[in-house]
This record gives sequence, C-alpha cells and structure tokens, in this order.
Amino acid sequence: MRALVVEQPGGPEAMGLRQLPEPRPDPGQVVVAVEAAGVNPVDAGNRADPSWAGICPPYVVGYELAGRVQAVGAGAAGWRPGDAVWGLLPVRGTRRGAYAELVALDAALIGPRPPRLSAVQAASLPLAGATAVQLLDRLDPRPGEWVLVHGAAGGVGSLFVQLARARGARVVASASAQRAPLLGELGAEVFLDRHAGEVARRARRAIGQELDMVADLVGHGNLAASLPVVREGGRAGSIVELAGDLELAVDRNITLHGVLVRPSRRVLGALAAAVAEGRLRPVVDQVLDLADAAVAHRRVESGRGQGKVVLQVAG
Repeated sequence: MRALVVEQPGGPEAMGLRQLPEPRPDPGQVVVAVEAAGVNPVDAGNRADPSWAGICPPYVVGYELAGRVQAVGAGAAGWRPGDAVWGLLPVRGTRRGAYAELVALDAALIGPRPPRLSAVQAASLPLAGATAVQLLDRLDPRPGEWVLVHGAAGGVGSLFVQLARARGARVVASASAQRAPLLGELGAEVFLDRHAGEVARRARRAIGQELDMVADLVGHGNLAASLPVVREGGRAGSIVELAGDLELAVDRNITLHGVLVRPSRRVLGALAAAVAEGRLRPVVDQVLDLADAAVAHRRVESGRGQGKVVLQVAG
C-alpha cells in the first residue's frame, strides 16, 4: 500500500511516498481503507518534531480519516467489511497514521460516517470537531454568554463557532478581514480583524461589557492579552499553549483550561448528531491528492486557510 513516510523529521518535503506492507488487524482492531484524511497543524508539528508525541522515525502522520472497513479483527464486534466509517487516531504515540491507503486502529476509535457527508467532508471533522467539542465542554457556555474566539476561521475555529452558537452562546470572532462573510454565515455576531490589533479590548467595546469567556486557538499570547476583559469568575481555554502573564486569572478568579484532544467513539457520536441535526457543517478549504501533502502542510503552516485542508487518498 502507499503511505507518506517521514524517514527524517523536517520540513514538508520530509514526507515521501513509500510502499508499505498492508496492515492486519490485531484483536479489537479494524483495518480501514482510507478515502480521505484531514490535515491539521499537529500533523505538521509531528512531521517536524515528533519527540513530544513519543514517536521516532520512520512514521506516518495524519490522525483523522474517512473510509471503509476492509478487515475486522477478533473482538471488534459490530463492524463488517464495506462499512462506511470515520475515525480519529491519538496524536501521541501513533506511528502509522492516516496519510496512507490502509490504517489499522482500535475499533473504539471509529464510528459510522454521517450519511449526508462525502468522504472528504467527513475527514475534515473528527480531530478539529472533537477539539471544538471538548473545549466547549470545558468552557461550558450558558445561553446568552459572550465568547471571544481567536482563530475563528481555522479548522477548529469554524466548527467551534457553529457549536458555540448551537449552545446559545454569543460569538465574537477574530480572524483575517476576508473571513468576515464566512463567520457571519456560521453565526458570529461580531467580527474583528485580527490584524488591527488589541482584539480583546475592541471586543469589549463592541459588546459593551466584559466577556464571559475566551477561546484561544492560535497562541502567540492571545490568551494572556484577553484576560483583562474577561469578567470575574469567567473562563478561558487554549488548545495551543498557556503562555505569557496569566497572573490576572488568579486575581479575577478566571478558570483556565488547556485542552489536548482525546479520541473516542462518544465524541464522534456527538459530531455525527450535530451534523444530522443541522447544527454543524464542514468548512473545507482545499482538497489535494495524497502525493501533494507537502503543499497541504505549507497551507496549514501559513495560517491563511479557511477551514480544513483534506487529502484525497482514494475515490
């Protein structure tokens, strides 16, 4: 089978197409024939430096996928060859990821693919969507509360905005100016051009009150810079870093959450329900061939995307 293998960590060109033996399912596992694989910043991070993820070369990155079950291991009850599925692999410890024609993974990490989604659309959701769901669960917005979202037009942000609105939160979205129409469609009430500076202070002026919470999806000190306009007893969460001067969180009793996505069938089920109920739709930025993964990584690392980049593996 074809797979993009990293023999030596480095830039996007570190991934090379190789022929690998077809995987066989261990007990409790299935083998999925991958039709599409989502591309995420963590893919690029693990390509460049896999040390934090506890893996070493050679390895294959990619952690979200859509495809069809090809083989079923002992004990993986409920699955049959040909079943349309989507899945999410752990971003730590996975040496044989989704940038491949076949992937073996625990049956608990896949779920039925939402029937209204194509393989490309489905592959864009598991990692970014699970991250958005788990961050929202931690922030726990109540109806009418205001949340500032840094990086609102990205892979996670475009889903977070939709899911936050579905829970009744009011969204202030920060992104590049050209993303304003998209974010308005997704439910943001206030849009702020991130390049104009002082995003948090402008957010407070725009809504006429302090924020209830802030979601930082990009880093670069945005979380710390937002704390002065988060209300006493508010919440703040980041999926990238807890950095900078966070002392104000103590002074104002702000709860800080750091979130690293954990794959599970439960979270895939939550995403499938949101899609079925019309509360969530994929936002796909680009679709590229598996062989063009280097182009995909450069796009993701540029920070200029709108939604997700997806690799077409088959079909």
